[in-house]
Amino acid sequence: MSKPAIASIEELLPQGEVHSVHFLSAVLLSLVALAYLCSRISRRYQAEQKFGRKPLNYHRVVTWGGISLIGVSLASGWLLFSGISKLPLTRTLHFYAALGLTAYIFLHAGVYLVQFGQNALKYILKPAATKRAQLVLLCSFLTIFLMGGWLLLAKFTYYQLPVSTIAADTIIDIDGHANESQWADADVLEVSTDGGANFYQGRTDVRLKALQNGEEIYFHISWQDPTESLAHLPLIKTDQGWKIQQQGFEKFDESRYYEDKFALLLSGHCDFAGAGTAHLGRSPLPGKPANWHGKGYHYSQSGQLHDLWHWKAVRTNKMYLADDNFIGAPDKVRAGIRRYTAGYQQDGKESGAYLMNWKWYSPDSITPKRLPRDTNALAPFQSFDQERALDWTISWFDYQPYSTESDQLATGTLMPSVLYTSNRFEGDRADVRAKGVWHDGFWSLELVRKLNTASPQDIPIEDGTCLWVSAFDRAQVAHTRHTRAIQLNLSKAL
Repeated sequence: MSKPAIASIEELLPQGEVHSVHFLSAVLLSLVALAYLCSRISRRYQAEQKFGRKPLNYHRVVTWGGISLIGVSLASGWLLFSGISKLPLTRTLHFYAALGLTAYIFLHAGVYLVQFGQNALKYILKPAATKRAQLVLLCSFLTIFLMGGWLLLAKFTYYQLPVSTIAADTIIDIDGHANESQWADADVLEVSTDGGANFYQGRTDVRLKALQNGEEIYFHISWQDPTESLAHLPLIKTDQGWKIQQQGFEKFDESRYYEDKFALLLSGHCDFAGAGTAHLGRSPLPGKPANWHGKGYHYSQSGQLHDLWHWKAVRTNKMYLADDNFIGAPDKVRAGIRRYTAGYQQDGKESGAYLMNWKWYSPDSITPKRLPRDTNALAPFQSFDQERALDWTISWFDYQPYSTESDQLATGTLMPSVLYTSNRFEGDRADVRAKGVWHDGFWSLELVRKLNTASPQDIPIEDGTCLWVSAFDRAQVAHTRHTRAIQLNLSKAL
């Protein structure tokens, strides 16, 4: 959860795929608000003509306060949905307006029920009988019909990303720089994302370009990130032994000692919540383990598989790869595994791996798997700085098995935790080649994959495929997000 105070009442909150319900309620509330506004203007004009302005009282003050909160909630919500707003406080306003409306229910309806009892319900539900009221009702229904049609169409509108066609013999070097002329001629889509940890006000704008040659599709993605974060869960030697530097990894929610990342979710469906794969809450899956951080799970209940490309600035960037994963049906619970990931799974691989340099996890102390043969190899890491462009990985073959006899390193020594046992993955998990470069506060990332890998763990990319993007600023799970899907248009030619 991005607001930890809400954890105290999380049992009262809805869980699961709440995005569609949230959108539907927003549409209904918008229609009701418009109908009420139409009715209110007519009634207010008539009342003022006959009786003059009414004096303020408790219920009038509370009612207008509630109306103001509804206005703020709807305006901020539609701005977030459309992606128009660049103001970082938009999501904060939306959140506090929701809290205010919760209080309004008790201040308004609750007081009426205490004051009038069941008679309050009879008054609210009493039908209007005058012709003027019938005219207002007709006006309201016409407004609902006209605006409802427009709002429902909004549900099926997506960002459009034209994919430029290039010659099959065109060479695009996957080096992160995107300095080929074809990139300069490609269309740019900028998507506002927010809700992530560590970014300024939780948001960053993501710029996307795409090319395809009939066999492969290329993406160039850039986003603002003030720091290049490469120190992934470094180990530190203490008086009690080795320990993992972390501030949230125990709950799988690290947001300090972690690497920068980026994720693309691709699907043949364009529904809300990442094609219906985002399920919020600590326990959205009955009968399955609750998640440690309270943010939810990714899984699919439609029977469809969704592709997930997960680029990691330390663990995969050196491999020139993005981790090719997928989101499918909830996985079975496996004994001895601390973290249940529901439908978020990794593609199969034939060889290649990175490992964490500890034998078993404990928040208090760990035993490393390997130590350097030459202690001078750790010298560059002793001045810890997230912004230093160091290679925070170590080679399995350049290090030796851990033993207490060989552990002569001084207290306070820092050591990388990512062990490479080979240069890169091989097999399905290596289908997405990628390379990212950080420069002057921006990441520049290039990716390429076959349009159709023929793998059962990948989806074919074709005209109309939708994707969603997420940026991570030294965060394990707290990424940015956007609501509307990005739809690929493969028909554009350079």
